Amino acid sequence: MDKKNYLRKIIESRKQKLSHNEKKIFAEREVKTIFFLLKHFFNFEILNEKKLKVLDLGCGDQFIKEPFEISNCEYKGYDIQDLDLEKDSLPDKDESVDVVVTLGLIEALDNPSHLLKESFRVLKKGGFIYIITPNWKKDHKNFYNNFYHKTPFTPESLETGLSLNGFSYVKTFPGLRCKPKWYYTGKFRFEKAYYLLPFSGNNFLNYNEKKINRGFVPEFLKGHSRSIIAIGKK
Repeated sequence: MDKKNYLRKIIESRKQKLSHNEKKIFAEREVKTIFFLLKHFFNFEILNEKKLKVLDLGCGDQFIKEPFEISNCEYKGYDIQDLDLEKDSLPDKDESVDVVVTLGLIEALDNPSHLLKESFRVLKKGGFIYIITPNWKKDHKNFYNNFYHKTPFTPESLETGLSLNGFSYVKTFPGLRCKPKWYYTGKFRFEKAYYLLPFSGNNFLNYNEKKINRGFVPEFLKGHSRSIIAIGKK
């Protein structure tokens, strides 16, 4: 199966297995976490009088478009049907974008440096790239269960990759959504996300796109993360 058909299959599967309301909640939590981390670790806040330009690379069905637009952002997304993110230049002008978001894409690329270089080019001075990818240290047993996974990352390798491609201030966090600030801080932040939160969130879709309901689990035990969030500032 080629990548375009694979992407189509994933999107159709999620439409069938997640209700509109469940997808909406996931999207809202994703965008809320992005702005939470930018505010608390980069002193960046949305100004109502200025629309942020957000570019979503590997956007799929653009499920995060609505919460971004509600947050006074101008949203644009590209995926495999639009261009080859391995080698094509982004159609956007130099220094024209405030935030580049890429969720679950970089690990599927043979040449992730091209994505980072192009993101750096289109970002304005002071703009941010926001990446989510599996954490090889915590999820190496599952990583290659996805046929299209090519390049694994650790927090250290992702920080290095961003720095080598021009980003001046880089931080990595466990892939948690909507948790208190202390979960994202400290030397053992990835261990906290892995061990202190033994259960995934509600209606989690695993590698096989199987829906796992966690409605019976107390909220303080949910959020188990085996992924990395990386933010780089231009």
